[in-house]
Amino acid sequence: MTPPTDRAATPLTLDTLLEMKERVVPLVREAGRWAKAESDAQQAGTHDLGVSAKTSPGDVVTHADDEVQRRLVASLRGLYPGFGFVGEEGLDDDQAGAPTWVIDPIDGTHNFVRAYPGFCVSVGLVEGQESVLGAIYDSVSDEVTWAVRGGGAWSGERRLHVRDASDPAHALVTTNIIPSSAADPAHRQVFWDLVVRSAGVRASGAACRDMVLIAAGRVDLFWQFGLKSWDVAAGVAIVREAGGTVTFAGDPEDWVRAPALAVFAGFGPLVDGAVDLAREAGAGV
Repeated sequence: MTPPTDRAATPLTLDTLLEMKERVVPLVREAGRWAKAESDAQQAGTHDLGVSAKTSPGDVVTHADDEVQRRLVASLRGLYPGFGFVGEEGLDDDQAGAPTWVIDPIDGTHNFVRAYPGFCVSVGLVEGQESVLGAIYDSVSDEVTWAVRGGGAWSGERRLHVRDASDPAHALVTTNIIPSSAADPAHRQVFWDLVVRSAGVRASGAACRDMVLIAAGRVDLFWQFGLKSWDVAAGVAIVREAGGTVTFAGDPEDWVRAPALAVFAGFGPLVDGAVDLAREAGAGV
């Protein structure tokens, strides 16, 4: 293995990103499988995950969230010591314009603690507000889906492409409703407008997983209000490299550290139509 270097000043070319992917994907897979074993042990009654609520009964954290984030940060910091970090569990290490790792140690933690399929481990790399690398482990498939800027989106040996779904009436859409959206009449209106215009709505409980499903052509449109960068940083690279569109409503200047994101992702015309509906509903878009 090449010795660790300070990559903050190194241009992130396609070759560089592909080399980084070869290191990041195994780290994400290892962290995901470790977390899956922890969840299985909890369900078997041989381990306590230390579950506690954060902002609401549906927003929970476990010892495993903290440990996965710690492991990923330690490994990535050793490999790329000049890079910054943002992570769900209280991590914000800004390295003055250097590329930033954006980590969701366990996305879908409520699924994780209930052994409900599925949860994800997600690592994205953002350079100058552009998501240039993403790797997402899905506990259901035991696969890591990855993408790098200019290199396509992949799951194993299969290159991913969004589905050409120009007619909303035949589109399968997915979202997750958080308490603040449930209490917001405009957000509820967007939900209803998209429900009645689509072929059906699903909720996986993990935004990272929804982004992978978009890239794989299994779902056509994803939207959600109140997200954070770690929910989507890896998925942005994956969806865009699969030929899809990702829009941050309101075009935040610094989406990596924005307090809340309204995200629309999927086949381009569907995304444009959903953003228009949200704007008409007065959803702050």
